[in-house]
Amino acid sequence: MWLPSGPAAPEPVDPEALARQVLSGMNLEPVDIGMAPTPIEQDPDSMGLVGAPNWMWVRDPGPTTWGPLTDTGSEGAVTVTVAAQVDEAVWDMGDGSSVTCTSPGDPYDTAYGVRESPSCGHRYERTSRGQPDQAYAVSATTQWSVEWEASTGATGTLEVDPLTSTVHVRIGERQVIEQ
Repeated sequence: MWLPSGPAAPEPVDPEALARQVLSGMNLEPVDIGMAPTPIEQDPDSMGLVGAPNWMWVRDPGPTTWGPLTDTGSEGAVTVTVAAQVDEAVWDMGDGSSVTCTSPGDPYDTAYGVRESPSCGHRYERTSRGQPDQAYAVSATTQWSVEWEASTGATGTLEVDPLTSTVHVRIGERQVIEQ
C-alpha cells in the first residue's frame, strides 16, 4: 500500500506545559498556623494582652507547606524538573497591620516568658473587643517561588496562587490599680 506522506510526526512537547503538570501534582498546601497567644480554635479561653509580644510560626514546615520541594516529570524525550519553596509568609494580623516573615518562625515555649519572637512577631495596640467573636482574624499567606528546568535546556518560572490559612486570637488588656 502506498501512502502519499509518511507517518505523522509526534507533536512537540511544550516543556512549560509539562512543568505546570508536574507542579499541579506537587499538592502545595497552606500552613498550619502556630501562635502565642493560642488561637481560640485550639483553646477557646486563650487571650493575649495589648502591648505583649505575640509569636507567629508555621506548625508544619514540611515540603508541601514551606518547601523546598522538587519533582520531575517526563513526556516523550523531554524531562522537566520543578523546584518550589516559600519566599515569605505575609501575616495579616486582623488589626490593619501585616507582618512579613521569610522563615517559618520559632515556636513559642512558656519557658521563654514575655519576650519578643526572634523571627516573626507582632504587638497589638488595642483589644479585639469590637471584632466578631471578640477576636482578631489572623491569616498567613505563603508566597511561593517555582522554577523549572527541562532536559532541552529550557528554563522558567511558574506563578502559584498564594495559599492562606486563618485563625482567631483574642486580645484583652490588663489594668493595674495602685493604692
